[in-house]
Amino acid sequence: MRWIVLLLILTACPPAILSPRGQQDPFAFSADTVDAADKIVIFIPGALSSIQVFTQTQDWARAGYARVYYRYPGLDGMQTDHHIAPAVAARNVADFANRYPDKDIVLVGYSTGGLIALEAAPQISAGRPVKVLGLSPAVEHAGGIQTIGRGARDFWRAATETRSVDKSNIWKRYWAGLLFGPDALTAPAQQPELNARIAEGEQVAVSLDLEMAVAHMAALPFWRLPDDLDLTGIDVAFFIGLNDPVFSTPQTMRFARSIGGARVYGYVGQGHLLFFTRPRVFRDMLAHAEGRDPTAQ
Repeated sequence: MRWIVLLLILTACPPAILSPRGQQDPFAFSADTVDAADKIVIFIPGALSSIQVFTQTQDWARAGYARVYYRYPGLDGMQTDHHIAPAVAARNVADFANRYPDKDIVLVGYSTGGLIALEAAPQISAGRPVKVLGLSPAVEHAGGIQTIGRGARDFWRAATETRSVDKSNIWKRYWAGLLFGPDALTAPAQQPELNARIAEGEQVAVSLDLEMAVAHMAALPFWRLPDDLDLTGIDVAFFIGLNDPVFSTPQTMRFARSIGGARVYGYVGQGHLLFFTRPRVFRDMLAHAEGRDPTAQ
């Protein structure tokens, strides 16, 4: 079961089980589109996430951006021959952006991808606009004991609500919490709208095996941004669900302050999976990237 796998990884698995570099190019993109565009957006998913979380980004293409996707081991055609080393991923992202010194760059990172984007941005050659937009961004050390504690609490609430030890029943209630926050864990079990969203949401869940889970998660509890990270001149904004059960609003606000300040846009009644429950978030992120007010959309 997923929560057991994650706890094992967080407590027992060293980050060097696999190499930090794979044999395949992690980027998925159209070379012709990138060459022709004046602007590039690089989408970086979170751990255990496919690039499919960025499906609803057609507005970016219509606005003239070439879309580039960073892929993780075991997903989207990538082999599980390396683990996610955030510093290496950040260097890869920066190196890709630096191939195109005449183009504006926007980095959009979901969850763990938000931290990778933050580390990559200062490594992109100076003298041109670089923006970092975090979608439900992770915080350092994968949220530490606070995030682990909330996960254990929410699992217990899901088990209590379902009055079952069957993993499929518990997962559905836990998934409701990821979608809409902890209150959804104890919402009426027969609420039609909630049940429909849970069923739809399960379609974007990633099937895990232990090797892939280790490749994605092993390094994260040990990772923090560099002490000398300099985001001067880089536009940083976070887009978060105000009911996010993974990284709480106070955690995110403290993190935003710790990096020198980031604009934070919050969505009432939403959890960690804004890409699914509020896909308009990508339109809001585009508005910010283009210098418009997302709240006026």
